[in-house]
Amino acid sequence: MFCFLLLQWVVPILSQGVFISPVNINGTMQVEFVEFEQPLDFDVHDESMFQTSDPRFEFPLTEADVTWLNSLFTLPEKLEIRTRKEYRLLTDNEREDFHRAINMLKNDTTVSLNKYDLLANIHSRSSSNTAAHGGPGFLGWHRVFLLLFENALRQKIPSVSLPYWDCTLDQPLPHPSESVIWSDLFLGNGDGEVITGPFRGWDTQFGFGLLHRQVSSLRHLLSDSDLHNILKEDFLGNISYPDTKASRNLEQLHNNVHVWVGGVMRKIEIGAFDPVFYVLHAFIDKVWEDFRKHQRLKGIDPTKDYPRVYGRKNHAPFAPMGLGKLVVVDGISDVWNQNIEYLNPSCSLHNECESKFLRCDHSLGRCNSKTNKEFMEQFNINQFNGLESAISSTSSKTGFENLYFPSFLNNHNYDVYQNFYSSFNVEENISFPEYSENVDEISAFQKAKEIYTYHLRLHTEPINSLEKM
Repeated sequence: MFCFLLLQWVVPILSQGVFISPVNINGTMQVEFVEFEQPLDFDVHDESMFQTSDPRFEFPLTEADVTWLNSLFTLPEKLEIRTRKEYRLLTDNEREDFHRAINMLKNDTTVSLNKYDLLANIHSRSSSNTAAHGGPGFLGWHRVFLLLFENALRQKIPSVSLPYWDCTLDQPLPHPSESVIWSDLFLGNGDGEVITGPFRGWDTQFGFGLLHRQVSSLRHLLSDSDLHNILKEDFLGNISYPDTKASRNLEQLHNNVHVWVGGVMRKIEIGAFDPVFYVLHAFIDKVWEDFRKHQRLKGIDPTKDYPRVYGRKNHAPFAPMGLGKLVVVDGISDVWNQNIEYLNPSCSLHNECESKFLRCDHSLGRCNSKTNKEFMEQFNINQFNGLESAISSTSSKTGFENLYFPSFLNNHNYDVYQNFYSSFNVEENISFPEYSENVDEISAFQKAKEIYTYHLRLHTEPINSLEKM
């Protein structure tokens, strides 16, 4: 029987992003500028951070729920090799099957909520969540959880293996939010409500509204140097809470990516309701597996490497994991990844990293992601990219309700404004205030206001006249 409790991420906040909401007040178009708030790091030593949270997540599981969840506790067969590829290495058919399997879970209502959301809710419940975050049990807990999710996918389409999103392939881009990952072919748009891609229009349950993101507004993706810092360490305790430096803390580095994606992903209790959660955690699991391989080369047995200093009581070796009858130390066993292999992109002169979505940086001998624009131009695809599509779909004659312009702080694109007003057949021949990324956060915020207000002022009359049509 499953029993669960939940970690509440009640933490200090820092406002850095900008949500721009044009509103019509008594026939006059005005604009509201709201600095949205993102959670930062929690104090891992503060027990009050890990008390049972929102009771909505703690609803009683039905017999059907428990039966299905228990059916996911299976290991890969001895002769069954599951290859987890980088997301962009999937063939078109593999990628479509992966997306289809997820949507089949989302649409299966034979259990509470639906099968996708019921499993995501396990990550929300506090008895599993307290063992899942803020300590050395983090990696083992999520390794088991990934296997449960992959087994759920394979119940729908048996050939599907969970891909991983190697965000270090996006990190070198001038603007990582322009990666092909945030396109119709992969995760859909990252700028507000998800209205493109395979998960468009998803509801996230519990009153949190439609699936939404705020990509690239805060924090940063993992880099090659982050991986280097992790892999040069020897023991699990050296890369885990409670005492490791942030630069070598794999959980903290993963936290940064959650916040970078934003929206649903920035809240620990609902993060798993966005499929980004699973492809990100598959990558974190791959990094841990690489770390364990390095341990073996050094003569260290990773199945016996649980730190003596583990911080909170929920991360004690024999504390309940909150997944079935497992205890925390079970997470470092080899059984969960037996017959599972991770496939890396490989850079060569001839195969373009074995993917039309990746390109080789031959100077560094590594693969990088293509941007969505770069991919479309290369293959002469005549469609809007994710951002343009989002703007086109969100615009209307009555205004631009809750349109989120992503990342004014580090991802400004002048074309946004051209596209924004082109739908009204308004000519723009006047130069406007220039933006520089090399400014502090407050100045960048003010400049975002200035640019947007400038355009709004220029086009007040056309907008009002359209509203009267």
